[in-house]
Amino acid sequence: MDIFILLDKYKSQNIVLNLEQERDLLAQYIYSTNRLEGNNLTLVQTQSIIDNDTISGDKIKVKDILEQKGTYKALIKMLKAVINKESLSIELIKELNWLIVGNLFQDDYYFSYKERGQKYGDFKVKNNRIMITSSKSKSEFIEPYSSPENVIKNIQLLINQFENSDKNVIEKASFLAQGIWLNQPFIDGNKRTARLLINFMTMSKGFPLFTYESKGALFNEMLVSQYTECQSGLIKNLITECLQVRIKELLDLNN
Repeated sequence: MDIFILLDKYKSQNIVLNLEQERDLLAQYIYSTNRLEGNNLTLVQTQSIIDNDTISGDKIKVKDILEQKGTYKALIKMLKAVINKESLSIELIKELNWLIVGNLFQDDYYFSYKERGQKYGDFKVKNNRIMITSSKSKSEFIEPYSSPENVIKNIQLLINQFENSDKNVIEKASFLAQGIWLNQPFIDGNKRTARLLINFMTMSKGFPLFTYESKGALFNEMLVSQYTECQSGLIKNLITECLQVRIKELLDLNN
C-alpha cells in the first residue's frame, strides 16, 4: 500500500498510545539510535535511566549513560517542536544536537575542541572528517562539505533547499539527513541529529514516531552507499519501509 494512503488510514483512526506504550517507544528510540553509534547499554538499562535515573549491571560506561540521558532530552524537545508546529531552523538543529551531546561536553569529553574554544551550543570550531565504513571496503576518511568558516552558510543553504523543494516529506527528510551527514556541522552526534530530524519532519506531517531497531544497521551503510556509489533513494526507501511497519503495528494494535 502507498505510504500516504496508509498515513490517511492511520490518521482516520485517531490512535492514542497509553503512558506505558509511550514510555516503551521513547526507550526503544533512544536505545536503537545510540546503539547504532556504539552505545552498549541494553534496552532494559535504557528504560531504567528514563524511568528512575538509575542503572544496574557490569562494565557500564559513564559515556553510555550520558548519551542516553542526552538523547532523551533531545527526543522530548523534538516532540514538543512537533506539537508547537516549529519550523526547521538552524536554532532547532543546533538545540537538538547539543541536547544529544551536551552532557558529554559538560563532562570530560571533546577536550581537543574545548582547547580550540568550542562553546556549548555552537557549530564546530575545528575541522573534522567523515569516516566511511562499509562492509564492502576498508574504512577511509573524507572531508565534509563544511568547514568552521562556512558551516553556518552551508546549513542555512541546506534548510533553504529543503523548504523550497516540492518533493514529498519523506524525500525531503532523506535529503536533509544526507546533508547533515555530509556537512558534519557538529563536533559529534551528526547522524543521531539527522535521524531525529527525519522524525521531526515526518511527524510534522502526521506520521508516528518510528525507530530503526529492525533496519538500524542499514541506515549508516545506506548514507555511505548513497554518497560513494551514487545510489539515490536508499534512505528514502528505508524511511518508507520503517514507517509502513510502524503504522501497520499501530493499526493492528487498535483493532
